[in-house]
Amino acid sequence: MGIAAPSSPLSLHLLAVGVPTSARAEIERALVAEGEPSPTCIDITRWNETELESFICGPADALLLWPTKATERWLSRVKTFRAQHPQLPVLVRLPTEDSDRAEDFLREGFHETCVRPAQVPGALRRARARLTALRTQAQLPASLPRGEEAANRFDGLFQNLYDWIYVVGISEQGEMTFETVNPPLHAAGSFLNPDFAGRSPESCLAHSSANQLIEHFQRVVREGTPLQFEEEHVVAAQVRTFQTILTPVRNKWGRIHRIAGISRDITALKVAQAELRASEERLNYALEGTQQGLWDYDLETGSVYRSPRWFGLLGYEPGAIEPTLQAGLALIHPEDRLQMEAALNAHQEGRLPGFQAEYRLRTQSDDWLWVFDAGKVVAWRGDGLPARMAGMCTDISERRRAEESLRALVGGVVHEIRNPVYGISINLDALEATFGDEPRYRSFLVALRESAERIQGLMNDLRDYGEPRTVNPEPCRVHNLMEDAIRSCDALRLEKGCVVRQALEDEALVLPLNARRMHQVFRNLLENALHHSPRNGTVSVRGRHLRDEGHDWWTFTVEDEGSGFEPESLARAFEPFFTRRKGGTGLGLSIVKRVVEEHGGSVDVQNGSGGGARVTLRLPAPRRRMELIGDPLA
Repeated sequence: MGIAAPSSPLSLHLLAVGVPTSARAEIERALVAEGEPSPTCIDITRWNETELESFICGPADALLLWPTKATERWLSRVKTFRAQHPQLPVLVRLPTEDSDRAEDFLREGFHETCVRPAQVPGALRRARARLTALRTQAQLPASLPRGEEAANRFDGLFQNLYDWIYVVGISEQGEMTFETVNPPLHAAGSFLNPDFAGRSPESCLAHSSANQLIEHFQRVVREGTPLQFEEEHVVAAQVRTFQTILTPVRNKWGRIHRIAGISRDITALKVAQAELRASEERLNYALEGTQQGLWDYDLETGSVYRSPRWFGLLGYEPGAIEPTLQAGLALIHPEDRLQMEAALNAHQEGRLPGFQAEYRLRTQSDDWLWVFDAGKVVAWRGDGLPARMAGMCTDISERRRAEESLRALVGGVVHEIRNPVYGISINLDALEATFGDEPRYRSFLVALRESAERIQGLMNDLRDYGEPRTVNPEPCRVHNLMEDAIRSCDALRLEKGCVVRQALEDEALVLPLNARRMHQVFRNLLENALHHSPRNGTVSVRGRHLRDEGHDWWTFTVEDEGSGFEPESLARAFEPFFTRRKGGTGLGLSIVKRVVEEHGGSVDVQNGSGGGARVTLRLPAPRRRMELIGDPLA
């Protein structure tokens, strides 16, 4: 029989399930030896539900399960019994000390394990200590009245911040009544109130809200599954949007006798989402007019978001390309992909403050679309590595077509003029050989020679200026590059009687460069410096490492001792065909700027503090030192 009266506070009832009689006697003796109050083992192995429910647990009581085939059903009863008696320590006997079932029993709701009857007192002490610690941690009361319902046990334990948490009771006749309502912090009297307890939804809610909620309650009862939904309710004369989750609760006979509800006011979230959608629409409209596509690259997941306009530029439906970086790289023209990936890696590795590249993308119709792609890292991981990038692609096909047309025109002009100039040079050679010593012809021959050389120089500069914007850099020793550029200016240096001094901070420096085009850059700068230097002057070329705004750079400065830039020349230094030098084409610095920027760098011109012009190049430094394979200086 079950115990129908409260246990004495000075007694201990050990509820035994499957414990042999001999073991029960031994356990009682062990508990007495440990000073437990009046221990009594009660075999409840065959108690029915009525007997179990009539038992009133005392503060010192405990449950001990002795697993056998006859007690297997108790494994599923333990959780239910614990819910009815949350302050009750539950022990389980293991067959051996090294049994691998210990962790399984603890996961199933048992507090402690033991092997021999003599170990029960120690296991009981540990179980009680564990329960006390758990109650303290969760700030639960030490004991709970047996007659209170499970839903009311946790009522008022904490003040939740955002949600209305409530329980609706359902009678056997289907009548619904609020049992508890726990509103969020600072909710005042809006939506559901604590004083709804004991009242039906239709008696305490506005007519429209009551109808909506009751319909959802009935659906949960009818379908027997949780329900999540969003709906609007009028609260304080305002329409508010709530997100609600309703969960059916069944009694031991399987009938749904309660519904647990959680509702959250998401009005502000809905407003924010609407504003975000409106903002995205405005951005899409703006991008539609500017022929630009937006992309967002999550480096941690590898996912790439591409805006509808990005797909539209290529003639695809949104989502037609997989949201990965590799899927986008596969669309790039083979001749452009290496340069694009190099620029992307340089920025991700911190060598460039931003990412920029021009390349061709294959459209749905198998044509090639030229784009200018620019972006930067917008979020970083805790270890300093980039976590997210964002940028925009711009359709520059028209500009590239215009450049191609101009390049073709320039190439044609250069070709058509170079042949006549070559013929003129040959005839001048013949004239000089025949009449070069006669004074009356000498001045005319010199003027013709200067004009022919100027035309030849202009043709070369036009050819260089019209080159495609493709770098394809390779590891290059900078010291050798500068030496070659200085040697190429030897004739002009000797003519002016100047000295060129070179000072490179790292003689073995290797940078990823297009050697031919960077040779042209240094040669143009040296020629300009020598032209503007006084006779017997000095031109300095210096290279040093610099860290600026979190990025590493190599700066190269070419400085002369001339009169320096005039104010107008400083403002228009990189303007094509602008020059103050007699015989100059005005393309030298324009070519320098273009080539350096294609390498991810920049150019600056200014006058030195002691006079003379100073031109400074800045090129990104690799994060790791580069070396040439088989280089004896490495």
